[in-house]
Order: sequence, then C-alpha cells, then structure tokens
Amino acid sequence: QTRPDVAVFGEKDWQQLAIIRRLNNDLNLGVEIIGAPIVRESDGLAMSSRNAYLSDEDRKTAVALPQALRSAAQSIRVGQGVAVSLEVARATILKAGFAQVDYLYLIDPVSLEMLDNWSGSGRLVVAARIGKTRLIDNLAVTV
Repeated sequence: QTRPDVAVFGEKDWQQLAIIRRLNNDLNLGVEIIGAPIVRESDGLAMSSRNAYLSDEDRKTAVALPQALRSAAQSIRVGQGVAVSLEVARATILKAGFAQVDYLYLIDPVSLEMLDNWSGSGRLVVAARIGKTRLIDNLAVTV
C-alpha cells in the first residue's frame, strides 16, 4: 500500500535525491523521502536502463566505473589526498576505454558542495561517457 506522505527515490542519482530532500525540508512538505540503495549487477555495475545501450564490449569496459570509485574511496579513507585519489580514478576510467569523464568529485552528501578534504563523510559522484552512453554512479566514503 502506498502512502501519499512517502516518496522513494533511488540513490543512484544522489544529486537528485539530495535536492528532493532539501526541497521537501525547505518547503515543509511533510513527505518522508526514502533513498533506495543502488542495485548493482553481479560485476558491480549499477543497474540502469542506460546499460541496454552499451555494446557487449562497452558493457565489459563499464565495470571500470564502480571499480574506480571503490579504489578512490579506499585511497581517501587511508589518507591519500582527495585530489590525487580523484585524478587516479579519472585516469583509470579513461584508460579502461571511456571516452570522457564529465565529472568526478567528492561531495558533501547533504549540501552537494565539492570537498577538497575528507573529514569522515562524503560521496564520490561520477558521470562518464562510453560509446554513446553516459553512465552515472556514486559511492559513500565514510569512516
């Protein structure tokens, strides 16, 4: 049974979810916003209708996206600088075969402000193009 005072949004588009939550709070709409966790394929790629546009070869390459996010998150957690961690992730994504990285940032999970330093909470967000497809993903970076 659905309730009119509850709305579920996927965490896959983290920025959209954060904006909806902020609008709900700022406008005092009284709706409970629930973030549904990202559902991933067995190889780690986030499930998306966009995956259907990937060629077989691009689909194999696409797993570099979540792998780069996991590596960057681990690097940041162990004290590697944010800028260095992001640059390594960006290079990894491009070397894997992506045509371009539209953005790759560590952001504050609530305000969406870009973070130059990590203080125990953040979210890696990425959009990258492979073939004719633009994929997005994100990953929490917490203690």
